Amino acid sequence: MLKVVDNWLGDEDLVRFLDRQFTYKTPHHYIEYADSTNAPPSIFGKKHNQETKSQIFYSYDFNPQEPLIKFLVIKAIETVEEQLGIADLDCVRCHLSIQHATQDVEWHSDGSEITCVYTSSTPGGGTFDFVTLDGIQKIDFVKNKLIIFDGVQKHMAKAPEANRPRILLVIKLEKSKSLKI
Repeated sequence: MLKVVDNWLGDEDLVRFLDRQFTYKTPHHYIEYADSTNAPPSIFGKKHNQETKSQIFYSYDFNPQEPLIKFLVIKAIETVEEQLGIADLDCVRCHLSIQHATQDVEWHSDGSEITCVYTSSTPGGGTFDFVTLDGIQKIDFVKNKLIIFDGVQKHMAKAPEANRPRILLVIKLEKSKSLKI
């Protein structure tokens, strides 16, 4: 399953605000591993080697209850309902994925039921590559696009060829576990 919604937010002022907010005003932590197989168990361990075979890049975790983030999460959930007919979803993680030049991301899967990726800042273009039954499908990185896919689907992205980093808002969704009465 792979769906793409172009011009997802529509409002150019909001798109520009998110690009600048996420790029220049949101902290970025050098702590994210696409494939954590070779990642150290801790960044603080005395004997943990920080030079790993896993590709590391920057991220920032949001509280999904922050008003602006909550708006984007709700909009993503509604978009998934419209595009795929899947209801009763909860956000299990919402974070930025930040790739600077030379920070390639290896083939990996997210492990979530559904992943939504909003392309906030896409300098240098490039493609988001997915393994499908028909081979590799490439989706161009274009600002203000929402990419919806099965969280176990293998995917990767080469680093941008630009001075500014590529910023993606990643929203991981699962079926709601709360009981509805």
